[in-house]
Amino acid sequence: MTQLATDAIKRIAIIGAGPSGLTTAKYLLAEHKSFEITIFEQRDSVGGLWHYTPLTPEVQPQPDGHTNGSTKSAIGLVIRDLPVFNTPMYEDLESNLPLTVMQFSDTPFPKNTQLFAKQETVLEYIRAYGKELHPFLKLKHCVKDVRKAGNEWEVSVKAKGESTARKEQFDAVVVAVNGHTSWPLLPPVEGLDEWSVAYPDSIFHSVSYKNADAFRNKRTLLVGVGPSGSDISRQIGSVSKHPLLVAQRETSPYYTSEPFIQELPGLVALFPSTRSAKFSDGRIEHDIDAIMFCTGYAYTFPFLASLSPQIEEEPLYQYMFRVESPTLAFMEMTEKIVPFPFAECQAAVLARVWSGRLCLPSQPEMQRWGEEMFERQGKGRGFYALDPPLDLKYMNEMHDWCCKAKRDVETDGKMPKYWGKKEWWERQMAAEMKKAFNKLGEKRHQVHSYDELGFRFE
Repeated sequence: MTQLATDAIKRIAIIGAGPSGLTTAKYLLAEHKSFEITIFEQRDSVGGLWHYTPLTPEVQPQPDGHTNGSTKSAIGLVIRDLPVFNTPMYEDLESNLPLTVMQFSDTPFPKNTQLFAKQETVLEYIRAYGKELHPFLKLKHCVKDVRKAGNEWEVSVKAKGESTARKEQFDAVVVAVNGHTSWPLLPPVEGLDEWSVAYPDSIFHSVSYKNADAFRNKRTLLVGVGPSGSDISRQIGSVSKHPLLVAQRETSPYYTSEPFIQELPGLVALFPSTRSAKFSDGRIEHDIDAIMFCTGYAYTFPFLASLSPQIEEEPLYQYMFRVESPTLAFMEMTEKIVPFPFAECQAAVLARVWSGRLCLPSQPEMQRWGEEMFERQGKGRGFYALDPPLDLKYMNEMHDWCCKAKRDVETDGKMPKYWGKKEWWERQMAAEMKKAFNKLGEKRHQVHSYDELGFRFE
């Protein structure tokens, strides 16, 4: 077992004041271990990726190697108009999870919130959840670099208005920005480079999507249909030429076939000279005016450039702890999960480990766990994909691990939610509920429970 020198863990930096950063702070404070917590947030308020940021023409950094098989010119095009603190939020976005699944275990959504909450409702909910943490916040503080310095972590942070970054020392660091919602991932499609040069105003990625205006009366190809892509396809399809071409290698449970959609298999090549696209079954579609990629994001942590190997290349123990140095931890690196409750169960474990009430396995055991998971789930994004019910199993495993913590005379800390049969059912029915919700059109805004959609837990 690995027993951290928890007496030495006092000063803790949390990077990011989104849901996972706020949750981590609450669970650490509940340990009553005199932790000195500082939450760094680059924006002027809490909320993380639930902030909506309108597009404004600003100079973005050039691609730094994270081209993921596509060209620098294509990546450069899809990020060219992004605001500095961009998020993947877009107009009229609604949650993909019903309220009872999405919410924090100790904080229900306000009464009369629609079943799948609007973006602005979720943002206000997060702000209310984090209100008690304002004394620990440093807003408008951007973390530029994190590196190991002996037994400490040196964090370089630049406050808005300051010309240079300053260095601060911490005993432990929590990375509460998940790193996979900011840098667009484009597939290695033959001809994408040539197309982006020939038609620079026709290439888009969901990273910069805010509304469907750019697709009005255009013959549009949408590539990749996850939960957000399914939603975006409905928005674009309401204004584009019909049919809307939708290419997907795998069908998302959130996807609904619409009369205006022409379904296609995976995109394999683009031909700029004829504005055509070829698909994996050999079909070719011509006269394409615009291409929207809903193909996800690459992991990127520019402030961790000093670490070797890079975080996305090494397995984090239980998707949280860096094996080599467990005083560096990550929240919500995983994908396809229920984010708020997931953050709670990870924060509960982290708080107990860093307070000394739980022990980590030995370093070889943690490394072996990672290697086994790499073999089972693959490396990179595959390692962090916890499709249901994997996310449910993981959360209950973390809950049970917390139950093994040493008891403290002062506190037992905060406990995360345990997911019983009804909660499992709600989670696994979320996509079907969302599709039924969307079918109601404007009437969906009056739906406050899944019973109203005809769903019953037996």
